[in-house]
Amino acid sequence: MSATWAFWIGLLALVIGAVCSTLQQSLRTLARSKIDQQAGGGSTSLQARAEKILEDRTGHAASIALPRVLANIVFALAVLTWVSRLKQHPESIGFTTSDLAIAAVIATPLLWLIGYVLPLSIATHAGERMVLVFSPLLRGAHLATAPLRKVLAGMDEAVRRLAGAQPSNGHDALNAELLSMVEKGEAEGQLDEAERDMIEGVVSFRTTSVERIMTPRTEIEAIELTDDLDKVRKLVKECGHSRIPVYRENMDDIVGILYAKDLLHWLGESKPGTPFKLENVVRDALFVPEQKAVRELLSELVTHKVHLAMVADEYGGTSGLVTIEDIIEEVFGEIRDEYDEGEEDEPSISIDLGERRAEADAALRVDDANDELEALGVEIPESDEYDTLGGFVVTTLGHIAEVGETMQLENVTVRVTESSPTRVLRVTIEARDEAPVAGPVEDAPSSSSPAEGE
Repeated sequence: MSATWAFWIGLLALVIGAVCSTLQQSLRTLARSKIDQQAGGGSTSLQARAEKILEDRTGHAASIALPRVLANIVFALAVLTWVSRLKQHPESIGFTTSDLAIAAVIATPLLWLIGYVLPLSIATHAGERMVLVFSPLLRGAHLATAPLRKVLAGMDEAVRRLAGAQPSNGHDALNAELLSMVEKGEAEGQLDEAERDMIEGVVSFRTTSVERIMTPRTEIEAIELTDDLDKVRKLVKECGHSRIPVYRENMDDIVGILYAKDLLHWLGESKPGTPFKLENVVRDALFVPEQKAVRELLSELVTHKVHLAMVADEYGGTSGLVTIEDIIEEVFGEIRDEYDEGEEDEPSISIDLGERRAEADAALRVDDANDELEALGVEIPESDEYDTLGGFVVTTLGHIAEVGETMQLENVTVRVTESSPTRVLRVTIEARDEAPVAGPVEDAPSSSSPAEGE
């Protein structure tokens, strides 16, 4: 091969490698909104290719990596041949050490600049446009390398099993990457705590269940179906809610929701002496299961044009209630209005790093408590048998603990500081350097008979 041929082949290989590298970089930062916007005005075939690429970005990136590697190899060999032919007789065979050295000096910076730096810049500023322009190339490479991708998928699965890692889907990987970027942004001062919490709320919105954000049954203010008008008006006035559940005999038999505006309408329209029947002003209630995803609940509330839903447990009993406000607060944080002034705050925990201890409301979820307890280097065991710190205490002891009762688990001591006859209210968590024998320690009199758990 002559030096001229080697030069042009090398140049072509460098350009092909740069295009493939640009596409590979673009697929990593591809924005669906921009792709949909730019492909919207194109042909049907372009839109179809764009949708296929969006469905499997990782697969297309892996597919285009093969021609990129091949192009870089061809470029390196072409540079080596070009150097050799310039130094030696055109018909000579073989390469000298100096040929290799000179070719490496020429090829390395060119591959770095043209094959990495420039593609990265183009992908950052015009990645979506590049993907659409070269979508036929991407789809062709994806189809041509289908057998190889199956082999790579098998190798990846083997490595995952050897490493003992759990399988993950694309959403999990994306969520983990987003949360990592949020933590980095907060550490660098680009995000404050409120912005971080908001982004984390949006990321977790897909997997958060209704059970996590609902108002529990024990905190629901409700009206019995047989209550008279005076009692109903008094409760509506005292609680300040515009929508109140109505039950028959007990909270597991919810018959509907009383809207305060319906009650006002009845009071304004009814004639003096008209007997009041609560069932005549009650609307049907929407029931949802505890494990329903919050994002699905929001769609259901919008479809039914209601702001409140009752949450049912697996046995058909009432577990709690959830409102649109609860969903909004999951993303934007606590929203308080004039009717919240007299209400208790959300369950909280305070950390004393000096004393290596924490004081927490027993209604605080165990996973939320563990997020804060990381500062002390300890954690409370999580289980499907309980959700809150109070539930953990009751489940561990087997009865509703009295003030002063203590549990020691590895390097953690949990002490009950406030309780009622029906539940644990507050606990103190102390970090210990030594590891005492696990188990409950009865510091308080235990004359009362064991009760059932929360």
